Amino acid sequence: MATTKTIQSVERAFSILEYLQQCGGGERSVKEIADALELNKSTAFGLINTLTTLGYLQQNADNQKYVLSLKLLSFSNTIKVQNSIIRTVHPYLEQISLKYGEIAHCGVAQGDSVIYVDKVESSRSLSINTQIGTKNYLHCTGVGKCILAYMPEEEQQHILAGPLKALTFNTIVDPRQLQAELRHIRADGYAMDNEEVEVGLSCVAVPVFSAPGQVSCSISISGMTPRVRTALRGGLLDDLRQASADISRSLYGYQPVDDLL
Repeated sequence: MATTKTIQSVERAFSILEYLQQCGGGERSVKEIADALELNKSTAFGLINTLTTLGYLQQNADNQKYVLSLKLLSFSNTIKVQNSIIRTVHPYLEQISLKYGEIAHCGVAQGDSVIYVDKVESSRSLSINTQIGTKNYLHCTGVGKCILAYMPEEEQQHILAGPLKALTFNTIVDPRQLQAELRHIRADGYAMDNEEVEVGLSCVAVPVFSAPGQVSCSISISGMTPRVRTALRGGLLDDLRQASADISRSLYGYQPVDDLL
């Protein structure tokens, strides 16, 4: 069986993090780390210096020893938040996907992108190239625009400054036009992807609020444009809004009456 090649320097860097974790928070010198992991001292120093520069290790100025930094907690907190969201959101995605026979997504912000943290496939023969854990654009996806519309002004302007990539002829790439679209999303309480990612496919999404005006994630239904339009006439938006309100209440104890109109 073929094996996947690994990068030795990455393996060694993670071995340092794991070793310091096993030390239970105790500080260790470069020599102690190098001896424990059977690394050349200069190699160990280079890796430790890099991890320290990146903020994952912290050096005690008094004894020059190293310990794991608090930055690593951000990974744990992110995973905990996303797992909590998935556990709460998934049953609602399943329910709406089953009712309308379309693909359901849940997305959260990650830097300048939206990342899909959950997906329920369509009961129909339709496939959309979105995988859990993959990123997509904020400016043209339904889930992304829901998040972008409620971002703080400075972060929103950073995204609008672009460049905004055009995926289809419908993708909004003019910052002023996109800003107007975002104002409509805030006023209407939902976002549409009108064949902006792929011709023939549309999406309707609503934000999930953790507090007034603060979006933690967004949920959506995607499918062939005529079917999505039919679903909208059949109550899809009301179902998405109700699901969003239920998720907000369950996750955050918040009832977003004003946010969702």
